[in-house]
Amino acid sequence: MNPSSPPQLPAATIIGGMFGLETVLAPIPVALPPILAGRALELATARSALRMLVQMLRPANVWLPGYLCSALIDAVPGPRRFFPISETLQVDDDTWLRQVGPGDLLVFIDYFGFRSWEEHAAVASERGAWIVEDACQALANASYSVHAHYVIASPRKFVGLPDGGLLLAQRGCGLPDTALPAPSAAWWPDAYRASQERAEFDRRGGGRTWFELFQRAEASISAEPARMSDLSAHLLRHAVDWPELARRRRTNYVFLTAALRPIALLPDLPAGVVPLGFPVVVPNRDAIRHELFAENIFPPVHWPVDPAVPAAFTASRRLADRIMTIPCDQRYTPRDLERVVACLRRAGIV
Repeated sequence: MNPSSPPQLPAATIIGGMFGLETVLAPIPVALPPILAGRALELATARSALRMLVQMLRPANVWLPGYLCSALIDAVPGPRRFFPISETLQVDDDTWLRQVGPGDLLVFIDYFGFRSWEEHAAVASERGAWIVEDACQALANASYSVHAHYVIASPRKFVGLPDGGLLLAQRGCGLPDTALPAPSAAWWPDAYRASQERAEFDRRGGGRTWFELFQRAEASISAEPARMSDLSAHLLRHAVDWPELARRRRTNYVFLTAALRPIALLPDLPAGVVPLGFPVVVPNRDAIRHELFAENIFPPVHWPVDPAVPAAFTASRRLADRIMTIPCDQRYTPRDLERVVACLRRAGIV
């Protein structure tokens, strides 16, 4: 080995970050999540699913939660309205619902896989509004809301694909009938190479060029609709053992709850929920993250608050300053997560 070259990191050193490309076929037959078992439109990205719905339904108003990923805001052209979310990720008060009218479109987010907004959705639906369930963090859940006319999901948050978004119609609703172009050459090759190189990194270690490729691809993604690549569509159905994925994520979440309950945002895991990650709320969040980075542990922040969110939504901003997500996905065992817990204990957080 060249003494001047960087040290080769062993596989599984990193906790967190993007998924490597799925390369191993799953057992046959595969039990699929509801959105894959149903008749879902397959898109290159989840944000384009919302763009398509807005273009098709032409809602009078688009209502978004005051705590959300900026990609949702980018997906909605024209005016938007917001409703408040509390520091515990609950829909905050009901007064705004009085302003919802027929033909409006409301997006409710399953934060980290948890659904806590159905009473509000039922009221809005009775008022003639369209209900969209953002299940991007809940793709593998056992079921979706009976009040949702449409469900949007993002497979790349759960498994290793270069692209992918899903749009499911419920309650007898129709899907857009539009011929879609292939994924854009402006970002898809970088996304594919990033996922491929991350998979190789997980097997053999080495450099981290995959991270730069991933960042470049993410910065280039557009909300304009395109179809899912044939590769991603095949891998979704034939390279993922979905029941095992659900079991491992739930097992890891329960382990982290036992160790980190004092800082857990959502400590109790309901039946049927397959979590995105394990959200915690900590003081000095940025300093704690940097301590974790030094241990090759990379907890993301879901999410910084977009400037478009009204300044009056102070609860969203307080939460955004203190939240981070401990990875608990299928790549890890509870023993792997002991590293995270030990680091947080050394930092005096638990």
